[in-house]
Amino acid sequence: WRFPEGMPGWGTNCKTLNECAKQVRNQPSIKRVNGGDRAEVESFDIYLSEQIHNLNGGSLSDTRIVTFDTLHVYKENDDMDKRLADLGETDMLYGTPSFGLIFRSFFQPHPDVQKLIDGVYDELGLVPGQYDAVHCRVRHPKAYPRGAKLKTSDGQEIYVSNADKIGLPFEGDLRDVLVETAVHAVQCAVTLPGVGGNPIYFMSDSNDLVDYITHDIYDDKFKMENAMLFENKESVHSKAAALASSMKLVAREQSIPNAHIDKNKGRKEHEYYGTFVDLYLGINAKCVAHGIGNFATFAARISGTSCVTKHTTEKWGIMTRFDASNTCPLAEPLGDTVKL
Repeated sequence: WRFPEGMPGWGTNCKTLNECAKQVRNQPSIKRVNGGDRAEVESFDIYLSEQIHNLNGGSLSDTRIVTFDTLHVYKENDDMDKRLADLGETDMLYGTPSFGLIFRSFFQPHPDVQKLIDGVYDELGLVPGQYDAVHCRVRHPKAYPRGAKLKTSDGQEIYVSNADKIGLPFEGDLRDVLVETAVHAVQCAVTLPGVGGNPIYFMSDSNDLVDYITHDIYDDKFKMENAMLFENKESVHSKAAALASSMKLVAREQSIPNAHIDKNKGRKEHEYYGTFVDLYLGINAKCVAHGIGNFATFAARISGTSCVTKHTTEKWGIMTRFDASNTCPLAEPLGDTVKL
């Protein structure tokens, strides 16, 4: 699909990323339903009707192209599906191959990204459809109580809400929280049929956590040098070691961390490759365990797999109303031993 010829200013006649983005943002747009704007919409169905009317007979009726930005609900039987059903449509957005077919029609991995994807499969010995995936979004503000602060080893206090931009220190109490989240996520994945027998591809927006769960925890030298972490058999670290000993947890090499495209702007293109590599590894997984955020949920929707579980829910905010129906049956860890 291409923008029609003769439509200037659609991110095609520009030299820098910032210039291209401004061109698109300055085009006519349907009212957004994203972030804080979503709280102003009482009914997505009513909102949708108003915007359709605006396109067909309102102020945008003579406009050839408009932008539409929405953080849609990844949930079956929502307002969008209901509207399609009322029109007699049987091929819905979810639960059918259409979502993935549309995505693949629009997007293909860049050759450099595809080379990295192929390299991960070769290095780890993974076969599409014969491994499972677990994703932990630990830098999301809603993974923690609202307004939570954490104290770093040098005594500084930082807001967790800034973690998307500045990262999280993998140390002390916070390290325990992240490891506990990962352990719970893997335990939830194992509740899905057949999970545990195949390799589990672990991904996260914390490359330190990925290295710990898929490399350090298997390293006898690491465990010897950090013996204090494993002295208490009930500690999250001992639980992580026990879990790792019973299954194969793997990940790609973490020199390219998962950069958030909207939070970590201005980087070189190759610095975002890791995010897309993990997305496609998630797409090709047999089963997916996802938590906060929609990264792994998106991957599961593209693949069309029904073998999905949500291991962690948002701690605050309106998104708590949009949790997936297939929530993990295991109780989430309370984190009582950790003070943020």
